[in-house]
Amino acid sequence: MQDIHSLSSKELNRAAMLQRVLNKTITQKDAAQSLGITDRQLRRLKVIYKAEGAAGLANKARGKPSNRQLPQTLKERAIALVKAKYPDFGPTLASEKLAELDNLEIDHETLRLLMVTAGIWQTKQRKAIHRTRRERRACYGDMEQFDGCHHDWFEGRLEGGKWATLLASRDDANNTVVAQFLPYEGTRPVMLFWRDYFVAHGKPLSIYLDRHSTYKVNAKNALDDDTMLSQFERSMEQLNVTVIHANSPQAKGRIENLFGTLQDRLVKELRLANISDVAAANIFLQKTFLPAFNARFCVTPASETDVHCPLRKADNLPATLSVQSTRYVNQDFTIRFKNQWLQLITKVQPTLVLPGNQVLVEERLDNSIRVRLKEHYLQYEKLTVKPARAKQPIALTSNTGTNNHRTPTKPSLNHPWRKFTMLPYNVTNRPNQKRPSKKIT
Repeated sequence: MQDIHSLSSKELNRAAMLQRVLNKTITQKDAAQSLGITDRQLRRLKVIYKAEGAAGLANKARGKPSNRQLPQTLKERAIALVKAKYPDFGPTLASEKLAELDNLEIDHETLRLLMVTAGIWQTKQRKAIHRTRRERRACYGDMEQFDGCHHDWFEGRLEGGKWATLLASRDDANNTVVAQFLPYEGTRPVMLFWRDYFVAHGKPLSIYLDRHSTYKVNAKNALDDDTMLSQFERSMEQLNVTVIHANSPQAKGRIENLFGTLQDRLVKELRLANISDVAAANIFLQKTFLPAFNARFCVTPASETDVHCPLRKADNLPATLSVQSTRYVNQDFTIRFKNQWLQLITKVQPTLVLPGNQVLVEERLDNSIRVRLKEHYLQYEKLTVKPARAKQPIALTSNTGTNNHRTPTKPSLNHPWRKFTMLPYNVTNRPNQKRPSKKIT
């Protein structure tokens, strides 16, 4: 006989109701309706209660091993593999790798309990939610959350034990992830990332990111000046892509959570694939990791419309995604740029060039330098030494014949214009001015 203290509240409630039925204070029909069971089941329980008492109502499977539990040998094999190959893996990722690499199917929750029992894993307490959840954008391409993460992705396997930077974007509507390893989170690497993104997917309507100095001018004198744009903001404005700056990391939580997941999964995947350089890691990302990652974690957006804008010829990505600086043409038609001198070629230019003209110098992503004036690219050559100062400025045009100007000569002493002299300006030669009369005393 099972002790009555081992009964559940449901079973104790049934015992009390059956006692009332036996005392004839309630009908069997009303008792069955109150317990949520049929009349036939109530009569069956009544017979058991008469014979065994309240203990007879206890579940007969309580305290016995389940008929659906995994064999003990399979549990021991799973724990042994986790200890040997995946000691720092979480239960979910370890369950996936056991099925993928070791042909051992085990549910991640079952493996979690086994790992906790074996002391391999500790349960984590969930943080309290204190912010209102923002609804996702409706369409793919409406907004891309973007950020960079400097982390030991290769666990010291890079040359010199260096860390690497992963730049990643996550679509706000369907969670599609695009990522690439680049040297650092600077203007040129970020432009390289978005150039590849635009070519592959088109232009999103907006990009949601933080206030890193790469994306926003944070100087004190620029806080109240909306006209001062970073190179990234300027290029996105020319491409008609809206840049939105988040006020806190929680505001762009989806991209922040992504890096938390990648710091666990991607690090271990790179270790299993024995990858120790950035080039191989980028190939692994594009061909293996991201397709499988997106297939599993992408969600269905509210709308199936893709609102990415296709690239146009007028976008001119090489010029737009470049670091642009303004310079002035010197009297000898040279330009000083980053401690080097650029000499404009005087023979042929696509437009008129004059000393003092303001030109735009473009540092492109292929490391080439272009000089632009009025939408025309000027021809130049780099000088190894500082040029001598020009005696007389000239104008550069597309017509070579107009560049042969004569140096003006000094007129001779007997030149006709030297015969005319200016009279001193006094009261005697003022126009329409009478001489003062002498006073007679």
